[in-house]
Amino acid sequence: MRNFTTDVVIVGGGAAGCYAALELAKHKIESTIVCKGLVGKSGASIFAGNLVLSGELLGNTPDNARNTAEFLIKYHNQFLIDQEWARRCGQWIANVYYPELEEAGLYFRRDDAGEVVTSPGLIRSVAANVQGNSGVPFMDLRRKQVSKAGVRRIEEAAVTAVLRRPDGSACGVFAVDCLTGEYIVVSARAVILATGYSDRLHTRSTGTREMSADGIAMARRAGAKFVNLEMQWWHTNDVAHPPSWQRVQIYPNPMLGSDKSARMVNAAGEEFFNQQVDAPMAYGPYTVQLKALVRQVRAGKASYEGGYFAGFDHARTSEVDAYTTYAKPFRQLGLDPQDTLLETAVTAHYRQGGVHVDTATMQSSVEGLFVAGGLGGHSNGLIALATFDGKTAAEGVAASLDRLPPASPSREQVDAERDRLERLLDGAPDGVSPVAVKEQVRRVMWENVGVEKDAVGMRRALDELRRIRQEVLPALTLRSGSRRANYEWLDAMDVHNMVDAAELIVLSSLQREESRGPFIRTDYPETDNENWLAENILCVEDGSFRFERKPYPLPFFQPGFAHRDNMAVEW
Repeated sequence: MRNFTTDVVIVGGGAAGCYAALELAKHKIESTIVCKGLVGKSGASIFAGNLVLSGELLGNTPDNARNTAEFLIKYHNQFLIDQEWARRCGQWIANVYYPELEEAGLYFRRDDAGEVVTSPGLIRSVAANVQGNSGVPFMDLRRKQVSKAGVRRIEEAAVTAVLRRPDGSACGVFAVDCLTGEYIVVSARAVILATGYSDRLHTRSTGTREMSADGIAMARRAGAKFVNLEMQWWHTNDVAHPPSWQRVQIYPNPMLGSDKSARMVNAAGEEFFNQQVDAPMAYGPYTVQLKALVRQVRAGKASYEGGYFAGFDHARTSEVDAYTTYAKPFRQLGLDPQDTLLETAVTAHYRQGGVHVDTATMQSSVEGLFVAGGLGGHSNGLIALATFDGKTAAEGVAASLDRLPPASPSREQVDAERDRLERLLDGAPDGVSPVAVKEQVRRVMWENVGVEKDAVGMRRALDELRRIRQEVLPALTLRSGSRRANYEWLDAMDVHNMVDAAELIVLSSLQREESRGPFIRTDYPETDNENWLAENILCVEDGSFRFERKPYPLPFFQPGFAHRDNMAVEW
């Protein structure tokens, strides 16, 4: 067993985790990043397609600045957001984030005249260096910065538990080296969970294989509260075939340097969504697009698994190629993007809800346990927001360290977690493989807690998840008892996390008795701002579940209605 001691251990090496480490270094606080993949090379951050402009950057007008704020609050979070936090975040992005990136050498795409290329519309975006691929150079930069700052990295190590002091406060983590199978204990005064938001819990998902909702599961076992876990976002334009391309998106937003975006056509050959026709210069086309697709599915002209098509056959290929990567999947399939539409399908994208935090510090309900980025339940996605969280979490930790003494996790905790993982490695004779169980969980969620859902289906999902927990998980079988690069063993760890997280998500979905944005219940079709413009807080206490509801203040933007059919709501 390898043992490390540090001031702060950060779980996750994406935008939030990296920036938290850099900010802690400025405060002369030692941190260690533990990453399931490679820091800056795995997870959701590398998939960022573009970077939204905030404030009055790069020619943004005051109207653009206000529109961007409205987009974040109204179209991107359906008002389930701390609007004061959103204002602080937007100011920081404009005043610090973009200037800092350019100073560090991140290249924003420019035209032949040397001007930064932006997308048109009420809100504007830039790309580094092409739209559809901005996350890769962004996270390459962060990896270099983390290395230069001398931050210790423990890579390709799966964290399986948050360790706690006798008073319940967080004081470190337990992990497994994915390549050697060694156990790792990192003792720390505080823990920052930054495991991201793209959990792979549905049959179709944009999450990569390592995204098994570890952060939600570990926070549950540590006793944290959750908020709005039911708020799942969806991609509607991802390639249907081959299945391994399910996160390759035929992007619906306006292209950089163009007023065009992908158009969508149903099984009857009818165009049913084209942003420039149906929602010119729209704020947030993901939800607008999803609702357009729901209407087609209800009319029998599409399904959530395919049967409809998207592409750029209305645009010149040179226009698509100029500043984007969007023609690439067509060419990889031997198709001409100017003549062809690709069959598309829905995939689960990021989760708007997560661990409940104090947005001023990113402190969770567990002392010493902080959350940064998409794992938090206070905002939905975007790489700049995750980065701001990293900053805020680092500041919260710096202000709290005096009351968080150095601690060595108890031998009992360490032994208990080691024994739990040893039992998984031993497996059961003639049982079922972890990969097969993962697919069971994803199928249960896809069929019962998908785009459209109701109480009957969600209760069926709960029954299935509880059956899997009681009957299937104890019967997991591994083909090899080796520790070295045993990915079946990692899959066994993952599937326990998936079941723990999925159960909380279904419970939260049952609790929110309305439809709102991408959260669509056929048994509660109205958006109910009278009762449900509120935090849906889930408390896990000694194996039981309790909910609290707390209305959101509305200091800057208001929805303007009490009740309305969600399908008629623009956001």
